Formats: sequence, C-alpha cells, structure tokens
Amino acid sequence: MTIRIFTMPQEFPCGPQSSCCGPVGQSEEEIQTLKEALERQLSCPVEVINVRDGKQMRNYLHIVRLLHAFGPGATPILTLDDEVISLGTPTPEQAVAAIRERLPSK
Repeated sequence: MTIRIFTMPQEFPCGPQSSCCGPVGQSEEEIQTLKEALERQLSCPVEVINVRDGKQMRNYLHIVRLLHAFGPGATPILTLDDEVISLGTPTPEQAVAAIRERLPSK
C-alpha cells in the first residue's frame, strides 16, 4: 500500500509582506515532517506529489477534481492507494491516525 501526499508548494499570492491574505500551500518543512511521521509510524512507502506538475497529475484526475472543487485549501490531500483519506492540513498525529484506521489489520 502506498501513501501519497498531494501538495502545493507554499506561495504568497499577494506578496510575502502583504496583509490582505496569508500564504497558500505547504512549506517544505511541513511536508517533510508529515512524510517522515507517516513513514516512521506506518511502515508504508510515502510519495510526495506536487499538484502543480500537470504531467504527473494526469494520473490522478480524481485529485484534480477535488482541487477544482475546493481550491488550494484542500492541500495537502492524503491518499492510501487511490482512496482519499484527508483534505486540508492535518497534524502528523491526525494523519497517522486517519490512515491507520484504513490499513488492514495484521
């Protein structure tokens, strides 16, 4: 079983010093922390996919539809194989718990 983290690199639509809105997407540090927690606690391979990579996203049209419906606030999107487990920004603990519920019992 493969866990995928669909993420959007953090950007500042109105500029880094703007007070009108905050950043969208996730920082490298946030995604790395989430990836490491999932790998360490669930012993499953974890793949990080940039949703801005149109070539790669052609393989994940169900994720593209979610992004069209919910916008960048839906990221990171976590999947277990092709099943969507989580939308938005979970803590690493929440992500591990949500995926652990879907893993087959050993």
